[in-house]
Amino acid sequence: MADQGPPEELRLWEPSHLIYLGVAFGISWTLWGAAWLISHSLGAGDLLFNQDLVWTAFFDGEATSTVVRLSLLSLLGVYGPMIAGVIGTRSDPAVTLPDLWKRIARVRIGARWYGLVIGILILTAGPAALIVAVTTDMIPDAPGGGQVIAFLAVFFVFQMLTSGTEEIGWRGYLNEKLRHGRNFWDTGWAVGIPWAAWHVPVVVMIFAQQGMVPVQIVGSLAGFGIGIVAMSILHAWFYERTRSVFLNIFIHAVFNTLPLTTALLYQDSPAAVIANLALWAVVIYLKRQHDRKTAHVPAQT
Repeated sequence: MADQGPPEELRLWEPSHLIYLGVAFGISWTLWGAAWLISHSLGAGDLLFNQDLVWTAFFDGEATSTVVRLSLLSLLGVYGPMIAGVIGTRSDPAVTLPDLWKRIARVRIGARWYGLVIGILILTAGPAALIVAVTTDMIPDAPGGGQVIAFLAVFFVFQMLTSGTEEIGWRGYLNEKLRHGRNFWDTGWAVGIPWAAWHVPVVVMIFAQQGMVPVQIVGSLAGFGIGIVAMSILHAWFYERTRSVFLNIFIHAVFNTLPLTTALLYQDSPAAVIANLALWAVVIYLKRQHDRKTAHVPAQT
């Protein structure tokens, strides 16, 4: 049989991929912008994001306030990639919805993969949380231990049902398409750059609410983007080995839960910076291991 060579490397700017990106960005940016503008026009106050929204809605009993309702409207923006992934799959002859669903439902992949996710989380976010706890003051009226445990459980489930669903689009569709002809490192970069760009409006809103000036916002955006690319590479590594979108949803949820819980408890927390450095160390290690293995694989003729 003739050697067919390696699979063709698809580009990000293929029409089907641009449709995915247009839908994902369009839905998310529209909802985020609308919620922000309505909140400011009504004088309702700053939108609540992630840990603050969960804390206010589930633990402070203010779920009916205007700012919470507008924050929930903004939250709907996270479903842009999921909707785009379904639309992209339906319109792209190279993938099918039944196959996407199988990869989303691929839960039983072995306990070792879930254990490895938790191990990497502890390795990267654990030291950051410990350093912050030792060196940074807790916020006034910080919740007690029981409340923190309850918050962790609620927030994890919340992340599985909200931000985690991004993976149906980013990994379930775009990573699945771009992985052909690439290794996990290159795929991670190819998906990670648009994934980071997709976050820009909501991250700018968060930084602005923290009182950052434009120069600080630009610098913080760069740091955030670098961290997102590292996370995308890690997602690609796991996806290449399991082809499980569910595992990527789990990764997204657990990696959001611990760092954002730290941000809930501590003032001016540098946990994200420390965790990003540790995460880059992990993905660079995985890349070196991959390169060593492929260097010893004889070329096929």
